[in-house]
Amino acid sequence: MSIFRRRPRDGAEPAPAQPTPDPDDGSAGKSPRANGPYDSTEVDVERARADRIDLSALLVPRVEGMKLQLQVEEKSGRPASVMAVLDDGAVQMIPVAAPRSSGLWDQTRLQIAADAQRRGGTVEEAAGPFGTEIRIVLPVTTPDGKKAVQPSRSVGIDGPRWMLRATFLGAATTNPDVFGRLVQVVRDTVVVRGDNPMAPGDLIPLRPPQQPDQQSVTEP
Repeated sequence: MSIFRRRPRDGAEPAPAQPTPDPDDGSAGKSPRANGPYDSTEVDVERARADRIDLSALLVPRVEGMKLQLQVEEKSGRPASVMAVLDDGAVQMIPVAAPRSSGLWDQTRLQIAADAQRRGGTVEEAAGPFGTEIRIVLPVTTPDGKKAVQPSRSVGIDGPRWMLRATFLGAATTNPDVFGRLVQVVRDTVVVRGDNPMAPGDLIPLRPPQQPDQQSVTEP
């Protein structure tokens, strides 16, 4: 069973909401959301809640062997993102509010690139299964004090009044099979924006699952 861990920032699979092809089948040339992730208005949301892990803003598919970690924003103490860990790879998903008239990813990826460059990293834009993505390599120091690098692939999927930011880490940046499995996790996720007014860029609230048969939550 997957375990949610509440920590500072630093089952069978569900039936897909709609048929989903292989993540590298050329769908990058189509609408980035042609095969998911989905808005709650595009699916049978009650069935989606029953089939998936209900985190309020995100309904995440159940995948055998996958662990989920809720990551908490230090200032507010509220969950800000969820990390799905599978086969030595991971994808972090952050749902944010967006304007009605346009998406946020074009602006957001410029901010991500500028931040990575300030930290001494290298940045490259490339086409991916969700459209234009940012590939970053950052210099890091390991726990034993050695110098290393941390690669990542970040995408932003614009939906109706929301953007889902997904960052792939670990083996997902080097192993196509792991990347493909985590891409499918993102595709099968449902975003529940809600009707509350929010400024563009505001985090759409996440919460631990309320159903005891879904997952358990552990404190740090």
